[in-house]
Amino acid sequence: MSLLIYALLLVSFHKLRKSEQIYLGVISFFVIRLVFESLLDYGTIFQQLTLYTILFPAIFIVFVRALCRSYNLDILEFLAKFYLAVYVIFMIIYGRGFSFSLNSVEMDDYGPFSGDSRVIHARSIFMMILPLLWFLNKYLKERVTSALLWFLFCVIVIVIHQHRSVWASSLFSLGIYFFIVVRNRIISLSKTLKIFFSAALGILLLAFVISQLFPDMLTFFGERFSEILDPTREDGTGKFRADQRRVYFPMVLERPFFGWTFEGFEMKNPLVDWWPEKTGQHFHEGFMEMLFYHGFLGLILKYFYLLYLGFKAFFRNLDEKSGILIAFTLAGLIFSFSYVLPLIFWGVVGICLYYLERTELSLQTKNAQNIQINITPKPNQKTIELINHN
Repeated sequence: MSLLIYALLLVSFHKLRKSEQIYLGVISFFVIRLVFESLLDYGTIFQQLTLYTILFPAIFIVFVRALCRSYNLDILEFLAKFYLAVYVIFMIIYGRGFSFSLNSVEMDDYGPFSGDSRVIHARSIFMMILPLLWFLNKYLKERVTSALLWFLFCVIVIVIHQHRSVWASSLFSLGIYFFIVVRNRIISLSKTLKIFFSAALGILLLAFVISQLFPDMLTFFGERFSEILDPTREDGTGKFRADQRRVYFPMVLERPFFGWTFEGFEMKNPLVDWWPEKTGQHFHEGFMEMLFYHGFLGLILKYFYLLYLGFKAFFRNLDEKSGILIAFTLAGLIFSFSYVLPLIFWGVVGICLYYLERTELSLQTKNAQNIQINITPKPNQKTIELINHN
């Protein structure tokens, strides 16, 4: 599928925007370089397909953006409701063993599962931030009670699954969202302050009720949240990621530009001994994965559009849909410190770029119409000019 999408982009290369052509050209350089390295060192075109698939999200961004442009799609609402529906259906089918205990669960193929009693992996729960932002925006703009209820449902989902990486990403995305909507005057500053005050009051009231009814639960979630502020503590899972950075980053500096590629993938794991050789280094962190396998240049290539969206977040004239998508996609930068982002996330990055493109085009059309109105003389103005001339 990856090769098919790449081939489709190459066939329709002339239809892409100039910036997309340049970006795809840089990706092609990385792919060609991998092919030649594989041929020269291993005698085969695709020695380790994983190294190609790590780069594929960059191609997927361009593909989804071009696809949305071709069909003039408006699918943000559908995406928000789709992820919500998929979560509900998934938990109905597989959620029977859910609990707060974090007990391990034996399974052959984890897939979207977390491997413990949280049932769903952090990479899947992370996508719930999109409906979280959508229903929040809908409630604030339209005051629809059902939107508030769905927003609170998303909050509960994110909290009870206890993925601290998703907690941190959610808070960051909410901060970006409010920054954008206030800066673009979609929501007034006074209204935003009222929202913050009401939310703080509601959280304090809820914490008081829980402390009276379930005091151990409040302590439990407090300890879980504290690990966000201290990710390297010995009894926390963040310690393993910190160990990976400590071990692998000096190796990154040995080959800073293009990384260790195939040699790095097939080497013995220098940190643990339970993963066999030639199965990759099993990185938990998106940034370190790119740095080790493809170097700083590969990291910049893959995260280029996220940096661009971070720059665009400070612009004015953003509509609410673009604001929602920018807030969600930038949360991926926080999440990448803990996990490798899912492929579908990069598709949403492409959708975000498409919505920005639509907003800019709409603004240009509006400005052109205003200019045309200003330079076109009114009928009575023409008559007066003719009389004065005579």
